[in-house]
Amino acid sequence: MGLLLMALAGCTGSEGTGSQAGSPATPATGAAAQGRAGRRGGPPAQPGAEADAIAVRAAPVRREPLSSLYSTSASLRADRQAIITARTRGVIHDLLVEEGDTVAENQKLAALENDEQRIALARAVTTRDTLVRDLERSRNLHQDGLVSDETFEAVRRQSEDAVQAAALAELELSRTIIRAPFAGVIVRRHLDVGATVADGSEVYDLADLSPLYADVEVPERHVISLAAGQVVRLIADALDREIPAVIERIAPSVDPETGTVKVTLAIAGTADVRPGAFVRVNIVVETHAEALVVARLALVAEGTRWYLFRLEDDGTVRRLEVTLGFEEGDRVEVLGVVGAEEIIAEGAMVIVSGAPALTDGARVQVVASPDDAGEGDGVATR
Repeated sequence: MGLLLMALAGCTGSEGTGSQAGSPATPATGAAAQGRAGRRGGPPAQPGAEADAIAVRAAPVRREPLSSLYSTSASLRADRQAIITARTRGVIHDLLVEEGDTVAENQKLAALENDEQRIALARAVTTRDTLVRDLERSRNLHQDGLVSDETFEAVRRQSEDAVQAAALAELELSRTIIRAPFAGVIVRRHLDVGATVADGSEVYDLADLSPLYADVEVPERHVISLAAGQVVRLIADALDREIPAVIERIAPSVDPETGTVKVTLAIAGTADVRPGAFVRVNIVVETHAEALVVARLALVAEGTRWYLFRLEDDGTVRRLEVTLGFEEGDRVEVLGVVGAEEIIAEGAMVIVSGAPALTDGARVQVVASPDDAGEGDGVATR
């Protein structure tokens, strides 16, 4: 019985130590030890600092010009635009230009059948010439006292009427040729060859496209800083690119209902834009030549407050509330830091990707995206 109790005691001791009897206990290492520690309720193993870091992208604060813009929209219009109409009745015999053709002032655009007008002119000219000769003979006879005053006056009136009738017939014949009243581009053709027209029938639309104009209404407080000849940023939605434009003129009066002033912009003539095109207009009203500028992506909004995260030398970030100045596209001016004796200096690195997920003091790892290749110092990497 005693031997049996001793054997049981020996087995129990072997299971409790996890080592062979008579051998020193071997300490657990690596993952096995961490696993056992966890199972026993001890503190979990802490991962490395690099595994804790949040991947972000950073970019430097730059000092560069930044402008305050007044943004609006408008439609382009031609400076001169006219509907070319027939000035007499007839049938279109020939169309000499087509849509898109550039024409000069007084250039022939179309011709009407003119047989009737030519015959009428020939008859009027014959009658005029006959009566002019009769007037000359009557004048000589009147001077010799062989023709009464009444007879001479009647011949004179008939001669004058014949001259005017011939001039009218010549005018009617000239109106069978439709001409351009000014230089421009044919925007639209309304009729085809063979169409019958009357006085006032529309034949062509003509527009002077160089330059094109846009009229915008600008608040009076911004007009003070504007001047004729000032360059304006104009973007046509159809092209999605900037078109050169300048301020042509500024109206001398203010609209009392809106408090705005009409500003006319001139756009250099180009085949890429047409009258009626919708454009977005950005007018520079003030410029800060030495603004501290960050990317819009660096800013995090909380209510009406704005924050950014500055990268520190130890790999952490500092959360700073900032006041903002001008905004232009994806660039924003930083005027200063709120409620702290801190400054944002030129060249300081700020987080531009991943900022919304950060907290003050968070450890970060700055990485580069594939798009950053060749950007030089535009994006930082560590």
